[in-house]
Amino acid sequence: MSFDAVVVGAGPGGAFSAYWLAKNGLKVLLLEKKPLPRFKLCGGCLSARVVYLLPEGWQGLVKAIIREGTLGYRGEESFSLPSEKPLAYIVDRAEFDYFLVQNAQQVGVELWQECELLGFEEGERIKVYTSKGEVEADFLIGADGFYSKTADLLGYKKKKFFRSLEFQCLTNLKEGVRIDVGLVEKGYAWVFPTNVGIASTGKENLLELLKDYSTKLGLKVEGKVHGWHIPYLENKKDFHAGRGRILLVGDASNSVDPLLGEGIYYALWGAKNAVQAILNCPNNPVEEYFRLSKPMIEELVYAGRIAKIAYRFQRFSYNWGKKGALKAYYKLLRGEESYKKLFFKAWLHLI
Repeated sequence: MSFDAVVVGAGPGGAFSAYWLAKNGLKVLLLEKKPLPRFKLCGGCLSARVVYLLPEGWQGLVKAIIREGTLGYRGEESFSLPSEKPLAYIVDRAEFDYFLVQNAQQVGVELWQECELLGFEEGERIKVYTSKGEVEADFLIGADGFYSKTADLLGYKKKKFFRSLEFQCLTNLKEGVRIDVGLVEKGYAWVFPTNVGIASTGKENLLELLKDYSTKLGLKVEGKVHGWHIPYLENKKDFHAGRGRILLVGDASNSVDPLLGEGIYYALWGAKNAVQAILNCPNNPVEEYFRLSKPMIEELVYAGRIAKIAYRFQRFSYNWGKKGALKAYYKLLRGEESYKKLFFKAWLHLI
């Protein structure tokens, strides 16, 4: 069986890659190892800037519109700041991912559910081995997340990541989110309208910290506590682009914000870059992909620089947020500002 492109993973990066490939006339196969719609570990918070990338109809998936942020310190003190414009949108990842997959199917993408990538063989065409048989393709996109089989077969290893825990809980936040610093060496805790969680790059006992944090806020840990890993990018060497006609997007490429772990926006951005690279340079798209992704990588690098300061001096960061940093961050969430500009504005203010 033959396709122009095979995409591995039906999350936002994979579904969006498949969608844009098919929109540009390619015959596309999308592989997903689980039956859809499927549960996905994620806070489900889309920054407002992501709406410029989404296809029509996403509005019907929104569970809550975020118009206020609360910055806390160790769950003991906090301040809140409202916003006239939406800052973010809460969605259920099972519904959201399936929506993107359905959009891809509507433009001709073929979907194989409950199908795993077993391996591939590079040559004049790429032989892709799956649990449902062998196919051939000119291009392969790996959008298969943190534990990417595609990236692993290319020799990439994950070296930088957050460990995260989350439990589902209806909180008293209807149009707001809360982020707390000071609980872990490098990381944060959060309260969203529908879930509570904690993330850290260190080796702390996150379950005990999550329980303590929830108790301080008058919340009870109920049901199952889920854990997962979030990769992140701090410099251009952390970006795992792929090789030849095999490209990586989303978590598989480490394209995740190192400050607060946002990945969906960068997965969609990276997907568009990958598709454009294939269209521009079909013989060796990986070099073009890296070139097109430089603005995205630069954004993540500057996010990493801010993260290093913010997490090293967490009490200072909390006070800094009170003095205007949180308000400035709102502009980034709405797509009105970049991490690079925020970094230099902060630096000029500090000196």
